[in-house]
Amino acid sequence: MDIHGIPIGSIWTAIRWFPRFFLSKYFPRERLAALQYVDLAPRNESATLNLGEAASFELWLQIINLSPFEVELDRAEFEFHYAGATLKSSVLKKQTFLPGQITLIQVSNIVPDGLANQIVRNRAINFSDMYGALSGHIEFNCKLYPFPRQIAHLAGVRPRIINENMRASVLRAE
Repeated sequence: MDIHGIPIGSIWTAIRWFPRFFLSKYFPRERLAALQYVDLAPRNESATLNLGEAASFELWLQIINLSPFEVELDRAEFEFHYAGATLKSSVLKKQTFLPGQITLIQVSNIVPDGLANQIVRNRAINFSDMYGALSGHIEFNCKLYPFPRQIAHLAGVRPRIINENMRASVLRAE
């Protein structure tokens, strides 16, 4: 039997019709979590750190659902580590991903003044060309069962820094 001409989407569609018992044996929670690809968005600026008066950070993550099931992002918590500061954010908006769907989600939050000052000082003492890292925990739901996805350590995040000079001048004046 020649299966080269069959699109993978039709195979996934056929698999979804199997009984839940068989599907849960073939797709345990760990496998479903591994089939959710999470990384920084590959184009433009995926990370921005604004150190102005109202300091904030913004990350764009790309999620690809490689499983044959419709998956719902239930909630997520992220930590962005940069220049000795840990910046936290949560995503509470539920989103549904179809099989094979590629989606961008925004992770953002304010940066307290103390952490923004710490980032400016560390960038001045060390070198300004620093890398950050992202870690997190995501909870997904699907028709088989809910499952978690850990993001252990996405290293090599180089954020675009905005308004660093403004905050540095305020720190020098103090």
